[in-house]
Amino acid sequence: MSDWGIPISWAVSGPAICVAAGAMLALVADLLLTRRTWWMAWLPMIAGVTLGLLELVRLSRTGAGPATNDVEFQFSAIILVAALVVLLLSALLAEENAMPAGEFQFLLGSAAAGGLVMVTSKDFVTLLVGIELLALPSIALVGLRSGDRRAIATAWTFFLTSVVSTAIALMGFGLLYGLVGSLDFAHIDHRDSLAPGFDVPIAVAVVLTLVGLLFKLGAVPFHAWVPDAYRGASPVVTAFLATVSKAATIGGLAVIVLYAFESYRPIWVPVVAAFAAVSMTIGNVGALRQQDGIGVLAWSSIAHAGFLLAPLGAMYAISATPLVQYLAIYVLANLVAFGAMAVVMRVRGSASYADLTGLARTDPWVGVPLAFALLTLAGFPPAVIGLIAKYVVFAAVVSEGPLWLAIIMAINVMIGLAYYLRLVAVLFASPEERAPVSFAGPSGVKVATTVVLTLGVALIVLSVWPSFLLDHVVAATGLAG
Repeated sequence: MSDWGIPISWAVSGPAICVAAGAMLALVADLLLTRRTWWMAWLPMIAGVTLGLLELVRLSRTGAGPATNDVEFQFSAIILVAALVVLLLSALLAEENAMPAGEFQFLLGSAAAGGLVMVTSKDFVTLLVGIELLALPSIALVGLRSGDRRAIATAWTFFLTSVVSTAIALMGFGLLYGLVGSLDFAHIDHRDSLAPGFDVPIAVAVVLTLVGLLFKLGAVPFHAWVPDAYRGASPVVTAFLATVSKAATIGGLAVIVLYAFESYRPIWVPVVAAFAAVSMTIGNVGALRQQDGIGVLAWSSIAHAGFLLAPLGAMYAISATPLVQYLAIYVLANLVAFGAMAVVMRVRGSASYADLTGLARTDPWVGVPLAFALLTLAGFPPAVIGLIAKYVVFAAVVSEGPLWLAIIMAINVMIGLAYYLRLVAVLFASPEERAPVSFAGPSGVKVATTVVLTLGVALIVLSVWPSFLLDHVVAATGLAG
């Protein structure tokens, strides 16, 4: 029992503890070794994440942990799998990262553990611990790139944004505690326990809490840090921010609205719907102006934050299934896209349109998976799985309302096609005279390309067999919302 009167279940924390232990061992191993190498620091971390996945599976079979709640299981699984891929890319492209190995692995593992804590929280104290455990190491990862002043400046902006968002969330937490007398999600959700006349204060508390998390999600108008962070950080760190961090944040937000604020739907549904509409619109408009691959992905991540929020903005929806399915495809496509960008930047030094021109022709093992990932994010054939993911989210909003949000979503899908297809056209354009991607040397570029290609093939398989995600995976995990 905690000092706040909240029961603590250590069984639920199993996957997060495994990942955190791996992070600590990675740091200690790096300190004790006379010769510091990426692989020796990487092994404890990869072992910790793998054990976290195994522990998650064990808990799902015994019903003793996150799998007792299907949504938490799905979010935890997405976080762990994405962290595994990012860890592998970090080791293969270590020279590009220009970061100390032990510190990098420790920070990445700590942030992933924080994400797991967020999506399995049962109270706001635990949620706050998870938020900070995710945010602070992520800020350090952005600024850890040695000798890069832009990365340091970006990390400073990221830090200020994080401080503001945490302060806003804490005001919401504090007001909730003063009104309800508890920080447990189950107690807060009992609206009947409130005294008459508390509707306005509780509405303020709910909005403050949600706004604090929307800052960290990068939703408009709290999105200014996203393009800077994506451009200033290493592509591998950017992949982490776009997948693990975003999955943890949207997962934490979903857990709050579904289990703490369920009875306050009339308060938060219009707020979330408004943020969803503005985020997808501003994000898509910003992406139209970009002339480099990282910039396109940065602004499109803001737009996708809106699409991820849309199912939560449905007026009477009680299922998180559309959100989880869309998030899974979004994370996989971004791992392919940022992995390909990391390889290109490792070899060519930038991801501008000039450097990406003809990539699918000169280096098809990198360019074709990248093109397919972009088509998946756009929801455009032959990437059928992306189209289905968008349909699932769109159908949830159409069936549950509000209708105006569905109309804005449809318009933004068409806007997104413009910049995604333009970048795909760049990849298949007549290539400029330049050397193809080199697989030689100890840099690990060849293996990293193989990882990107494998993930790209997974997207193709899902497009051919979408029911694997939409039916079989859901049935295997018992996800029902």
